[in-house]
Amino acid sequence: MTVSALLVACLIAGLGCQSSPKESGTPIHSAKPLPPLPPVASVVDAQNKRVRGLDTLWARVSLRVDGRLANATLNKEEAEGYLQVVLPNKVAVSINKLGNTYFYLGSNDELYWWFDLSGDKRAYFGRHALATPETVDRFGIPVHPLDLIELMAITPVPAPGQPGSPDKLHWSTDRTLQWYDVAARGATKRVLVDPESLQPVMVELLDKSEKVIVRSELSRYQSFLSRTVPGAKPSVPSRCIIKVPRQDLTITINVNDPDGKKPKPIAFDFIKLNDAYPVTKLIDLDKPEGGDTVPTDGEEK
Repeated sequence: MTVSALLVACLIAGLGCQSSPKESGTPIHSAKPLPPLPPVASVVDAQNKRVRGLDTLWARVSLRVDGRLANATLNKEEAEGYLQVVLPNKVAVSINKLGNTYFYLGSNDELYWWFDLSGDKRAYFGRHALATPETVDRFGIPVHPLDLIELMAITPVPAPGQPGSPDKLHWSTDRTLQWYDVAARGATKRVLVDPESLQPVMVELLDKSEKVIVRSELSRYQSFLSRTVPGAKPSVPSRCIIKVPRQDLTITINVNDPDGKKPKPIAFDFIKLNDAYPVTKLIDLDKPEGGDTVPTDGEEK
């Protein structure tokens, strides 16, 4: 069985690969010794070449939630929407049902937010600089928008010699994948790659004790033409399964028809979005008891 086939079987069975690579799987003892690990720089270079020109992204998405979201009713239902990204900080995921927007996850350079328009029509918002795991848990979906793009492995990695560059490559304990650590927003990001394709197949965000906060399983990469770098053809995983162990929550996202076209600015404008949607209450996550005030222009800009 090839490495790729073994990986697919592992993901389908849900065995071994469900835990952190330091703890997962039963070591497979082969008569042949493992080949030496390549320099970590070669894996980093492959990642950065794959996302070269991925400065903007627009795609249709379908989504399914298995498990309960803190402030939402979407569960075990198929929904469709759109993913829009302008790196490094602008993210928008709108989820629609029957032609209406029910949920909107987003961020810009200063703020992140979650519109829940399915019931009481509330909007939760916070500031990146003040975000903590506790505030993110309160706002409805336990994945910060900036964590989402890390979990999708569509961001570049600091190259060797740059601050934050990974310094070492490792074999997973089941000896099928290679992995490296790199700093991410308030956490450690562990990226597991297929040794043959060098594509990320799993990303884990770990806390300070190396406990998995959230994990993604990535497959079915699709390429598209960059709109910002002539000739570049970045690729994105068209299937992203996000798992949150502490909440027994799984979010499956299928990315369709990725394109490098630039999203409209309103997709990342919290003030205009709040005016456009029928929000009845605003909750400021950075206040202990919440709040009903829209952030000022000075806070957003």
